[in-house]
Amino acid sequence: MLDETLPQQTVRYLKQVLGGDAVRVAHSETAQLPYFLQDIYEVLQGELLGQPVTFACIKGSQPLAAQQVNLHAKRLRALLHAPVIVALPKVAPGERKQLIQHGIAFVVPDRQLFAPQMGMILSERFGFEPRREQELASPATQALLIWFLNHHPVTQTWHPFEEAAALGYAGMTATRAVRELLQFNLFQLEVRGRAKYLKLVGTRRELWEKAKPHLRSPVLRTLWTYDRRILEVTGTCWAGESALALLTMVNEPQQQVIAMTAEATQQAKHSGIFFEPRELADGVAVQVWRYVACMQVKEKTVDPLSLWLSLRDNRDDRIQVALDEIEEKFSW
Repeated sequence: MLDETLPQQTVRYLKQVLGGDAVRVAHSETAQLPYFLQDIYEVLQGELLGQPVTFACIKGSQPLAAQQVNLHAKRLRALLHAPVIVALPKVAPGERKQLIQHGIAFVVPDRQLFAPQMGMILSERFGFEPRREQELASPATQALLIWFLNHHPVTQTWHPFEEAAALGYAGMTATRAVRELLQFNLFQLEVRGRAKYLKLVGTRRELWEKAKPHLRSPVLRTLWTYDRRILEVTGTCWAGESALALLTMVNEPQQQVIAMTAEATQQAKHSGIFFEPRELADGVAVQVWRYVACMQVKEKTVDPLSLWLSLRDNRDDRIQVALDEIEEKFSW
């Protein structure tokens, strides 16, 4: 709420996501704190899920370097003898990356809680309230939107029907996809004679942010196989952490991950490749995708935005940092 202070927002958010009795706080006697800390933070002491905790709520919107916040948190912990969680009104992807790399526990009300020392990592990406099915884009709609973002770096007006055909969608499916894109207010319709075009309003990055709540993981299900021939099947490309390792600084996973469509999976079965529905320690993980996995024909990996969607619910900190890097490096 707009009239809530940051401490009030923090307490409300934590009670919302962890339960009404999860947080107990009181305004602390902070006279013993150094003046510079009193100037920067409003400090609350209490308990979080029964554990002692200090909330250091930043006053105002002044930017602070992660290294500086780290020093402040250590000083507060030494003075108040409890773990410190820094509350921020907002955090940019680059700032979040720095906070996580420094191991700083922090909370951004209504968006994220990062406190691994206390066993808690929550994010808006994890979807506390599941998105209703009718609010989600169909696979064809999502594929077309991802195609646009990957292949139209400049063009603001777009005629999607030819590209829908290239992705294997019939005219009726393309029409429904266009209707959904308009329904979600992601584009405006522009009519030129008998032809219909979609007009981008705002920037491509704004389009992506606006579309996120309507997009789902492209992974329909995951199968496993010991048969290494699967790596040579036409229409496969690196996915999951295997793709992330090629695009960022994340280490390669122990188990290779590839993506392919359901049709390609059936063709692989007909060629004699056997799949297991359960994880195989030494096998290859095969993600069956809802739409074409290899949109970027010349690349060895799935496209970066679909990769982001496939991993956004992963709770591994290093994965989340790498996903921020994916977005930062994308050609918006």
